[in-house]
Amino acid sequence: MIEKVEAIVLKTLNHGDTSKIITLYSREVGRLKLIAKGVRSPKSKVMGLFQPTRHLQVIYYKKPNSGLQMFKSGELVNGFFGLEEDFDRLTLAQVVVELLDRSIEDEQTHPQLFQLLADTLSRLSDGNISSARAFWFFHLQLLKELGYHPHVRHCSVCQAPLETGGSLGVASPHLECVKCHQPSQDSIFVSGSILEITQYLLQSSGDDLGQISLNPSERRSLWDFLWRYTFYHIESTRGMKSLKVLRQLYG
Repeated sequence: MIEKVEAIVLKTLNHGDTSKIITLYSREVGRLKLIAKGVRSPKSKVMGLFQPTRHLQVIYYKKPNSGLQMFKSGELVNGFFGLEEDFDRLTLAQVVVELLDRSIEDEQTHPQLFQLLADTLSRLSDGNISSARAFWFFHLQLLKELGYHPHVRHCSVCQAPLETGGSLGVASPHLECVKCHQPSQDSIFVSGSILEITQYLLQSSGDDLGQISLNPSERRSLWDFLWRYTFYHIESTRGMKSLKVLRQLYG
């Protein structure tokens, strides 16, 4: 059976002498793995299609009950070539695709998540849009779409308002107020202003990111909070390769 999907390349793996195994996230069927035979050959006309972050239209042969399908043909929808002009933006785009790949289940169709991914890569490739803000928006909207988004208004224990901030420990699934939180060496405190920004990003449409302004200390705090929270709720995100480069940029 021949199928056609709209998809974004998440990662690739060389296979044999001239082939590749491509992992994509599609609008129609969710995560999809294809084997593309001969695409690494010097004569291949589609070799450039399979860079991570490329947005494609793909035709493939579907084999029932198989986790690996056969690539037939494809064409580029959007290369997001602006990413290649800025190392910081390219790094964040790589974090985006790896974070999504590690957060989703196989055969889980989620058109809204596909659109979020495509819109985020478009924002990251636009030099007029803050790359950090585009990433923060993606990160929180991803958690929201998956049902893991942080609740930042009230303490998870006593429900008291977190107007002045809240704390999160390594073993804490949610934010707690000063009275309820048991301090430890690994606890982090998230200020009220960072929680307000988090709530703003959760409610935003993505078109008003220019209103967010953070100093270097606040940026570091938001990064720490988002990743601490994500590692707890989505354990498969621990050890992400792209995060090593990200820490060099924002660590």
